[in-house]
Amino acid sequence: MTSHLQSLFQRVSHNQRVVATALAATFIGVPVLRAAVLDCREYIKIGPGGVPYNVFGWLIQLPVRYHEFLESLVSSSSSQLKIAQSFAEGRGSALFIASDGPLHPVAWWARKEITHMHASDGSLHLNLAPKDAKLVLERGWGQRHPLSGRMLYTGLLMIYAPRGEEELEVVKRIAKASIRFMLGEEA
Repeated sequence: MTSHLQSLFQRVSHNQRVVATALAATFIGVPVLRAAVLDCREYIKIGPGGVPYNVFGWLIQLPVRYHEFLESLVSSSSSQLKIAQSFAEGRGSALFIASDGPLHPVAWWARKEITHMHASDGSLHLNLAPKDAKLVLERGWGQRHPLSGRMLYTGLLMIYAPRGEEELEVVKRIAKASIRFMLGEEA
Protein backbone atom coordinates (compact mmCIF):
# COMPACT_ATOMS: atom_id res chain seq x y z
CA MET A 1 0.00 0.00 0.00
CA THR A 2 2.87 2.39 0.74
CA SER A 3 4.35 1.88 -2.71
CA HIS A 4 0.91 2.46 -4.20
CA LEU A 5 0.61 5.79 -2.29
CA GLN A 6 4.14 6.80 -3.28
CA SER A 7 3.37 6.07 -6.92
CA LEU A 8 0.16 8.08 -6.70
CA PHE A 9 1.99 10.96 -4.99
CA GLN A 10 4.69 10.97 -7.72
CA ARG A 11 2.06 11.08 -10.46
CA VAL A 12 0.20 13.95 -8.74
CA SER A 13 3.49 15.80 -8.16
CA HIS A 14 4.48 15.31 -11.82
CA ASN A 15 1.03 16.44 -12.96
CA GLN A 16 1.27 19.57 -10.78
CA ARG A 17 4.53 20.51 -12.51
CA VAL A 18 2.94 19.92 -15.91
CA VAL A 19 -0.12 21.98 -14.95
CA ALA A 20 2.05 24.78 -13.51
CA THR A 21 4.16 24.84 -16.67
CA ALA A 22 1.06 24.88 -18.87
CA LEU A 23 -0.48 27.72 -16.84
CA ALA A 24 2.74 29.74 -16.99
CA ALA A 25 2.98 29.19 -20.74
CA THR A 26 -0.65 30.27 -21.14
CA PHE A 27 -0.25 33.41 -19.02
CA ILE A 28 2.83 34.39 -20.99
CA GLY A 29 1.78 33.07 -24.39
CA VAL A 30 -1.70 34.60 -24.63
CA PRO A 31 -0.57 38.25 -24.22
CA VAL A 32 2.38 37.68 -26.57
CA LEU A 33 0.11 36.09 -29.16
CA ARG A 34 -2.44 38.90 -28.75
CA ALA A 35 0.28 41.53 -29.25
CA ALA A 36 1.55 39.69 -32.33
CA VAL A 37 -1.95 39.53 -33.83
CA LEU A 38 -2.58 43.24 -33.19
CA ASP A 39 0.81 44.13 -34.63
CA CYS A 40 0.18 42.02 -37.71
CA ARG A 41 -3.19 43.74 -38.24
CA GLU A 42 -1.52 47.16 -38.05
CA TYR A 43 1.16 46.01 -40.48
CA ILE A 44 -1.49 44.83 -42.95
CA LYS A 45 -3.31 48.20 -42.68
CA ILE A 46 -0.18 49.93 -44.00
CA GLY A 47 -0.42 48.10 -47.29
CA PRO A 48 2.39 46.92 -49.49
CA GLY A 49 5.72 48.75 -49.80
CA GLY A 50 7.40 51.53 -47.88
CA VAL A 51 8.23 51.89 -44.24
CA PRO A 52 5.57 52.46 -41.57
CA TYR A 53 4.44 56.05 -41.17
CA ASN A 54 5.39 56.33 -37.50
CA VAL A 55 8.45 56.86 -35.29
CA PHE A 56 9.88 53.48 -36.28
CA GLY A 57 9.62 54.28 -39.97
CA TRP A 58 11.17 57.65 -39.30
CA LEU A 59 14.07 56.04 -37.40
CA ILE A 60 14.62 53.59 -40.23
CA GLN A 61 14.90 56.56 -42.59
CA LEU A 62 17.22 58.59 -40.32
CA PRO A 63 20.53 57.44 -41.86
CA VAL A 64 19.10 58.10 -45.33
CA ARG A 65 17.93 61.58 -44.34
CA TYR A 66 21.26 62.46 -42.76
CA HIS A 67 23.13 61.16 -45.82
CA GLU A 68 20.87 63.28 -48.05
CA PHE A 69 21.75 66.28 -45.88
CA LEU A 70 25.47 65.56 -46.35
CA GLU A 71 24.96 65.15 -50.10
CA SER A 72 23.22 68.52 -50.25
CA LEU A 73 26.21 70.09 -48.48
CA VAL A 74 28.58 68.48 -50.98
CA SER A 75 26.52 69.57 -54.00
CA SER A 76 26.49 73.16 -52.76
CA SER A 77 30.24 73.12 -52.08
CA SER A 78 31.80 70.33 -54.16
CA SER A 79 35.18 72.06 -54.32
CA GLN A 80 35.44 71.89 -50.52
CA LEU A 81 33.52 68.76 -49.50
CA LYS A 82 33.13 65.15 -50.61
CA ILE A 83 31.63 61.89 -49.37
CA ALA A 84 33.81 58.79 -49.14
CA GLN A 85 34.26 55.72 -46.96
CA SER A 86 35.04 56.58 -43.36
CA PHE A 87 38.61 56.05 -42.16
CA ALA A 88 37.60 56.29 -38.52
CA GLU A 89 34.54 54.04 -38.68
CA GLY A 90 35.94 51.57 -41.18
CA ARG A 91 32.59 51.08 -42.88
CA GLY A 92 29.91 53.43 -43.99
CA SER A 93 30.31 56.82 -45.56
CA ALA A 94 31.62 60.01 -44.07
CA LEU A 95 31.89 63.66 -45.00
CA PHE A 96 35.43 64.76 -45.91
CA ILE A 97 37.23 67.93 -46.87
CA ALA A 98 37.96 67.71 -50.59
CA SER A 99 40.33 70.65 -50.89
CA ASP A 100 43.97 70.93 -49.85
CA GLY A 101 43.66 74.57 -48.91
CA PRO A 102 44.38 75.98 -45.47
CA LEU A 103 42.66 73.81 -42.87
CA HIS A 104 42.54 73.56 -39.12
CA PRO A 105 45.37 71.28 -37.86
CA VAL A 106 42.74 68.89 -36.46
CA ALA A 107 41.48 68.34 -40.01
CA TRP A 108 44.90 67.09 -41.09
CA TRP A 109 45.14 64.86 -38.05
CA ALA A 110 41.66 63.42 -38.77
CA ARG A 111 42.74 62.74 -42.38
CA LYS A 112 40.20 65.39 -43.42
CA GLU A 113 37.23 63.32 -42.19
CA ILE A 114 34.65 65.72 -40.79
CA THR A 115 31.85 63.42 -39.59
CA HIS A 116 30.47 59.92 -39.88
CA MET A 117 27.20 58.40 -38.69
CA HIS A 118 26.93 55.09 -36.87
CA ALA A 119 24.40 52.95 -38.71
CA SER A 120 23.66 50.97 -35.55
CA ASP A 121 22.09 53.83 -33.59
CA GLY A 122 22.21 57.03 -35.67
CA SER A 123 24.76 58.78 -33.45
CA LEU A 124 27.72 60.47 -35.10
CA HIS A 125 31.28 61.55 -34.37
CA LEU A 126 32.70 64.93 -35.31
CA ASN A 127 35.25 67.54 -34.20
CA LEU A 128 34.12 70.94 -32.97
CA ALA A 129 35.72 74.21 -31.93
CA PRO A 130 36.11 74.40 -28.13
CA LYS A 131 33.23 76.89 -27.70
CA ASP A 132 30.90 74.74 -29.84
CA ALA A 133 31.94 71.54 -28.04
CA LYS A 134 31.22 73.23 -24.71
CA LEU A 135 27.75 74.27 -25.89
CA VAL A 136 26.93 70.76 -27.17
CA LEU A 137 27.98 69.23 -23.85
CA GLU A 138 26.09 71.82 -21.78
CA ARG A 139 22.89 71.29 -23.77
CA GLY A 140 23.15 67.49 -23.52
CA TRP A 141 23.28 66.93 -27.27
CA GLY A 142 26.36 64.72 -27.06
CA GLN A 143 29.32 63.54 -25.04
CA ARG A 144 33.09 63.48 -25.37
CA HIS A 145 34.73 60.56 -27.13
CA PRO A 146 36.32 58.29 -24.45
CA LEU A 147 39.81 59.14 -25.80
CA SER A 148 39.04 62.84 -26.26
CA GLY A 149 41.67 64.93 -24.49
CA ARG A 150 44.00 61.95 -24.10
CA MET A 151 44.99 60.50 -27.45
CA LEU A 152 42.46 62.47 -29.50
CA TYR A 153 41.50 66.13 -29.89
CA THR A 154 39.42 67.41 -26.96
CA GLY A 155 36.66 68.63 -29.27
CA LEU A 156 35.94 65.15 -30.67
CA LEU A 157 32.36 64.42 -29.64
CA MET A 158 29.71 61.80 -30.17
CA ILE A 159 26.43 63.51 -31.02
CA TYR A 160 23.31 61.63 -29.95
CA ALA A 161 20.93 60.37 -32.61
CA PRO A 162 18.07 62.80 -33.24
CA ARG A 163 14.60 61.65 -32.22
CA GLY A 164 12.54 64.09 -34.24
CA GLU A 165 12.59 66.90 -36.77
CA GLU A 166 13.71 69.51 -34.24
CA GLU A 167 16.64 67.40 -33.06
CA LEU A 168 17.60 66.60 -36.66
CA GLU A 169 17.86 70.35 -37.30
CA VAL A 170 20.12 70.68 -34.24
CA VAL A 171 22.35 67.87 -35.55
CA LYS A 172 22.54 69.62 -38.93
CA ARG A 173 23.62 72.88 -37.26
CA ILE A 174 26.26 70.99 -35.26
CA ALA A 175 27.55 69.31 -38.44
CA LYS A 176 27.78 72.70 -40.18
CA ALA A 177 29.74 74.08 -37.20
CA SER A 178 32.12 71.12 -37.50
CA ILE A 179 32.62 71.85 -41.21
CA ARG A 180 33.47 75.50 -40.49
CA PHE A 181 35.91 74.44 -37.77
CA MET A 182 37.66 71.80 -39.87
CA LEU A 183 37.94 74.19 -42.84
CA GLY A 184 39.71 76.62 -40.51
CA GLU A 185 36.93 79.18 -40.69
CA GLU A 186 36.58 79.38 -36.91
CA ALA A 187 38.89 78.48 -34.05
